Amino acid sequence: MTEEVVLQRRKRLRAVKEFLTGYLFISPAVLVLSTFVIFPSIFVFYISTLDWNMIGPKYFIGLTNFTNILFKSPYASEFWGSVLVTVKYVALSVPLQISVSLILALLLMRPIKFRGFFRLGIFISYVTPLVATSIVWMWIFHPGYGFLNSFLRLLHLPTSMWLLGSPSALISLVIYTTWHVIGFSTILFMAGLTGVPTELQEAARIDGANANGVFWHITWPMLSPTTFFILVISMIGAFKMFTPVFVMTGGGPYYTTSTTGYYLYVKAFEDWAAGYASAVAVMLFIFIFALTLLNIKFTGRKVFYAGEQSRGEGR
Repeated sequence: MTEEVVLQRRKRLRAVKEFLTGYLFISPAVLVLSTFVIFPSIFVFYISTLDWNMIGPKYFIGLTNFTNILFKSPYASEFWGSVLVTVKYVALSVPLQISVSLILALLLMRPIKFRGFFRLGIFISYVTPLVATSIVWMWIFHPGYGFLNSFLRLLHLPTSMWLLGSPSALISLVIYTTWHVIGFSTILFMAGLTGVPTELQEAARIDGANANGVFWHITWPMLSPTTFFILVISMIGAFKMFTPVFVMTGGGPYYTTSTTGYYLYVKAFEDWAAGYASAVAVMLFIFIFALTLLNIKFTGRKVFYAGEQSRGEGR
């Protein structure tokens, strides 16, 4: 056996050892991910074909749960009603979250006093527990002695029923969730702003552009990748929204805040219809997946990547 063959075998053994060592290190994460994410997700598809109350025997019924959801009354009216509520919530919350986060990011990038304190204060809202903050905001929204109505009375403005009113309950949830998530979106926008070349902004100012012109023609196009990412994850999170509804409104009043996520919970853990609830979860997954693909296909076309432009110029 020549020395060259021995060296090649040693290299192959070293490569195999490194390969196995790498998978050994990630195996705990893979095990946890498989146990709590991958396997339950696959199991939901299986349960959606069953008639099962999570206690008794399972009965295979094929696509009956899906036909009930889509066509059979009263299931169809309940399901599509929850979808309509969810779409309204997404349409109100996502643009508001992006707009407020962008404004805060622009303000916090300026050289102001106590900038670090304000940045920390913005982000704390995101890391605080949903249940705890939902309970606090229930008191803020209380129509009798809540902070918001007390403030409105101080200004001699009309008060609101907030969580107890049909039109105002969904708006109250939008206000709360916007407050909760803007910390994360603001940090992402601030990270995106640090990547905007100051040379381009200074060149635009020298050419006579004002602050609005610099933002719309330089800053905003350079932030399009960050904005697109925030748009996608915000829409996914909004479609899955459950905890604030469960804690603050319980789907009321008159089902005006019964989102699809909350409707799924009611069917699974109050009506004990695990198969039907799993079918609702599958439908929600299909909606989110399709919407994400549409976002990537249409909105993603307008994303400007500076790196791609530089590579194109180099060619």
